[in-house]
Amino acid sequence: MKTLVLCVDRDDDLGTKAGVNGPVIGREENLKATIALGLADPEEADTNTIFSGLQVYDDLVKRGMDAEIATVSGDSHVGFQSDLILTNQLENVLAVVKPDRAILVSDGVEDESIYPVISSRVKIDSVRRVYVKQSRSIEGTYHMVMKTLQDEKMRRRWIVPLSLVLIIWGSLSFFTKSVEFSETDYSDISMLSQMAPGVIGIVLGFYLIGWAYHWGERAAHRIDRTKKSVRQGSLTIPFAIIGFVFIIVGVLVGYDISNIYREGLLPSERSLAVSILLFVSGSVWFFVFGVFAYESGRSITAFLQTGKIRWSFIVMMVSVLATGFIVQGAVDALEILIGHGTPDVPVAVAEMMTGILVAIFSSLLNASLRREAAQQQGEAQGA
Repeated sequence: MKTLVLCVDRDDDLGTKAGVNGPVIGREENLKATIALGLADPEEADTNTIFSGLQVYDDLVKRGMDAEIATVSGDSHVGFQSDLILTNQLENVLAVVKPDRAILVSDGVEDESIYPVISSRVKIDSVRRVYVKQSRSIEGTYHMVMKTLQDEKMRRRWIVPLSLVLIIWGSLSFFTKSVEFSETDYSDISMLSQMAPGVIGIVLGFYLIGWAYHWGERAAHRIDRTKKSVRQGSLTIPFAIIGFVFIIVGVLVGYDISNIYREGLLPSERSLAVSILLFVSGSVWFFVFGVFAYESGRSITAFLQTGKIRWSFIVMMVSVLATGFIVQGAVDALEILIGHGTPDVPVAVAEMMTGILVAIFSSLLNASLRREAAQQQGEAQGA
């Protein structure tokens, strides 16, 4: 019964660092390959892996067992490509050695991921994991963290809350320092450096959320769609620009309104809460009109391409309109509660009631359209 001692180098350090192509079969050939790899990179873990394989091979030979040693290597691009190369080399080794069983030697979890491929071709009696003594806990922790981060559910469960904490903390820090900077008439330049932690928190928070939800891939896909829309003469782009201008103007108007309020009061009377409410009150309808403009462009483009009206556009517009009324009414109500401005309770109540009624109408319209679409689909299938 012949035993194969199989060493695995999934990322092909043998090839990239020592210039040794796999598979490497035989004790002398593996010893030469290990020395070459050790000379090329004395800190490489795969050197210890092959030395450990040689130790196992020598021990089997001393016991009088029929054994052979071989090393298979993959590719620097770890994944499907490296595993395919490993599989081809393994089949060559099995054809030459013709073992009855194997002992797998690897330097960690990454190499052992090829275990199912090997076990499907030869019986594996033992797996020996080789660690450099100084780095065992580090490598184990590294692989545990990387495996956790590769899981979409775990990534969103842990990364997203951390991102939100960073964004909230950064926003509050940046806003507070910005207010202090504006109160000094922009004369204390040193305060700009004090805004840096808040900016870093905001940027890092959005980066982590983007990484968790693959914003980069979605942005690339959206850019491709935008390029295609431009080539096709779509109206979505100009309407999107109009919507973006509305939003920018809304931000500027809201900022000016809150600034005018602050400048008319003594420093002790200035209220951050009222400034925020005035900002929202001054910008909310610009945001609503910005969404209207963007969705109008999409609806017109769809109508020109298909000749059909998108009823979902109407439902969405009604919902956005309801949101605008509710937000405006809530802001007015909060201003009344904190004692700012002239109380006008009927107007605030009317705005909120209007928003609620419009939202109810939107829900009924959406349900009606869905029911009608389902009925038409059923009739089409019956026909």
